[in-house]
Amino acid sequence: MPDPSYTPNPDNPLPVPLPPSPLPGPIPLPGPVPLPGPIPFPQPGPMPLPPDHDWWRCWRNAAISGRYEGNQAGSALIGKSLDLRLDIDRRNNAESPVLNRISGDIYTKRFVRIGGRFQLVTTYLESWIVDKPVVTWSRCRVRISGTVRFWQGVHPPTTVDISVGWFFGAINPANVVFTVGGTPEAAYSCAYKSDCFRDVNLEMDFCSSVDVDPKAPSYNTHSHNNRPADLAARTLDLGTTYRDTGIDLRVDAVHTVIDDSAPAFVSWNVGELHDAMETSFSRFTSGWPAWNLWGMQAGLFDSAGVGGIMFDAAAGFGGAGRGPDRQGFAVFRNHSWFTNLVAGTPATQDQAWAQRHYLYTWVHEAGHAFNFLHSWDKARPDSLSWMNYDWRYDQRNGADQFWANFRFRFDDDELLHMRHGDRASVIMGGDPWASGGHLESPAGAMTVSGPGSDVELTVTGKSHFDFMEPVALEFRLRNTGDAPLVLDRRLDPRYGNTTVYVQKPNGTTVLHESVVCYYGIPEPVTLGPAADAGGTEGEDRFSELVQLAYSTGGFVFDEPGQYLVRVVYSSEGVLQASNTFPLRVGFPVTKEEDRFAPEFFNREVGLTLAFEGSMSPYLSKGLDALTEAAERFTGEPLGVKAATAVAQSVGDDFYRREHRTMVKSHSADPERALALTDPGLERYQAAGTPSANLAYRDLVQFRAGLHLAADNAEAANAEVETLAKDLGERGANPSVVAEVRDLMVPVAEEKAAPKSRRAPRKGTK
Repeated sequence: MPDPSYTPNPDNPLPVPLPPSPLPGPIPLPGPVPLPGPIPFPQPGPMPLPPDHDWWRCWRNAAISGRYEGNQAGSALIGKSLDLRLDIDRRNNAESPVLNRISGDIYTKRFVRIGGRFQLVTTYLESWIVDKPVVTWSRCRVRISGTVRFWQGVHPPTTVDISVGWFFGAINPANVVFTVGGTPEAAYSCAYKSDCFRDVNLEMDFCSSVDVDPKAPSYNTHSHNNRPADLAARTLDLGTTYRDTGIDLRVDAVHTVIDDSAPAFVSWNVGELHDAMETSFSRFTSGWPAWNLWGMQAGLFDSAGVGGIMFDAAAGFGGAGRGPDRQGFAVFRNHSWFTNLVAGTPATQDQAWAQRHYLYTWVHEAGHAFNFLHSWDKARPDSLSWMNYDWRYDQRNGADQFWANFRFRFDDDELLHMRHGDRASVIMGGDPWASGGHLESPAGAMTVSGPGSDVELTVTGKSHFDFMEPVALEFRLRNTGDAPLVLDRRLDPRYGNTTVYVQKPNGTTVLHESVVCYYGIPEPVTLGPAADAGGTEGEDRFSELVQLAYSTGGFVFDEPGQYLVRVVYSSEGVLQASNTFPLRVGFPVTKEEDRFAPEFFNREVGLTLAFEGSMSPYLSKGLDALTEAAERFTGEPLGVKAATAVAQSVGDDFYRREHRTMVKSHSADPERALALTDPGLERYQAAGTPSANLAYRDLVQFRAGLHLAADNAEAANAEVETLAKDLGERGANPSVVAEVRDLMVPVAEEKAAPKSRRAPRKGTK
């Protein structure tokens, strides 16, 4: 008789105990093992239970859950195949919950003749899921059935019946029968492949300046004292962390080392990251979409507060700006978070904190490649997930509460998406980032703030934009209370504090999601008490001009007509909705504008605008179109903004990888950048309207940096003084005028002052 501790029940506790010793008798040898191949027809029904003396036939030491693949009966070489995922019993540990789902992807296979030779071609057809499968366990077999829901298209009512048996520890092929419109189809025979549901390849490259140990993150969950009391002690790295989710993340053993030792190369911008991925990612030229992603460890980002970034978004096939979406991210090793990072066992709590955050940053940024938004963008701000920010969670739940409760896992909805989501919305190079994910569509478009808040969020700006003119609006925070208020000043959506909704002329409302996502340190700003509560006029507010022309879905304002814009700010425990701002995009005035539009509304132009300039050859088509726009429409709003984007490109050094070394491929040309922006400066000086103040200030601040790069502090200070005078005459608050004059550089100190590689690109008032 079998040991009474052996119970093949639905929960399948692991590990299953080994059979008793000594055995009660000789073990009969199994019969011949059949050759692998498709099962030509469904099994007739449940296998009879074995007699007691054959109990060992039903012994197994692994979960049924995992990935299976195989062909439909009669299609061993050509026809349909199935990638099957069963999620019905526990795979490994308690942090990898059973979701009770089954799903799969259907493919076709055929032979084609190319160059006189035949080769097998596999084509993906569609994906499906069973949300509430019925699971029936017997001693040697489990049967699973349910109603199939296809992610795309219209299908007749479809059910599926799956039977999986096991024999002396080995899991037999799954027999899968779909019944479509009441008619059973030929069965699939799917062999067990893995206890994970998907396989992903990660190529990790390192810059030479940070090619130091520890290269890959590793953290013992008991190293830091701030943790859940019942958390098991485990050592986690990228592989084990993603294995918990059901993803077999395979890190390439061979790493490219990128020489970034050029003396003037001090930080990375988004365009350079894109370009480095293009030349470094060996799988980039393979067929897409594919289960491949690229991560790089670099030194510093242009914004020093940024510790990680997902930078490859809203792209099509063929190169940076045309390459697959959701495939690149970077971690910045010289960020202050990692100052105390050490290899091996940490000796202090600060070292443990750094190890934990190092792992967190890698897992978080890689998570974006699976089509994950941040937790708060999915209306789950209290989620204990890799995709939340610790400091944002603590703002709502108390200091140090995130790590006190975090179990080093994604939340269940994210696991459901990773394991069983539509293939196109999960795979790298599939749906654009921030779209298509199961339960990932962000809520909040109708968020309304009630009266009595101490914060006011206002969206304002020009009410009319010319056709093709890149749209930029002012986001303004204002303190309406009688006490100082500290908020995060980062209002650009790329930092995650603001969510932008746009209602288009056809009535549809879309989420404007930035093509890059920055993970970094909050930048606090203190807003003084409101003027009517005894504060100083102007010190109670903070504004930023936010560029909205291009998002993960492409150009947002690309059609003439009326648009409505609303913004929700969420940070520092504040959730505040803005007013609804109407703006109109005009029609093409001339045939020339209409004919030029297809050249302008392309990804290369959009990414060049979003990156605030780039000299990458992979975006050269965009730079050429912007240059043409600047020349065709000189002095007009479109020409001014196009010229500014070109000036941002040519006015800064640009570094590219050549033979594993970062070299300067373009030297900053401040004189050309100044000439390009002269018409814009003249237009803003002549405008005389408050709606142009922020754009005017941003341009002068940018040009001041160019003048300094050209060793002409007198010209920089003259333009800053003119700006201060003009803003004062336009009714700007004295505090704003004073901030502008602070931009002036003492001429005697200018020569000795160190020069930044990049000119400032943000403005406030």
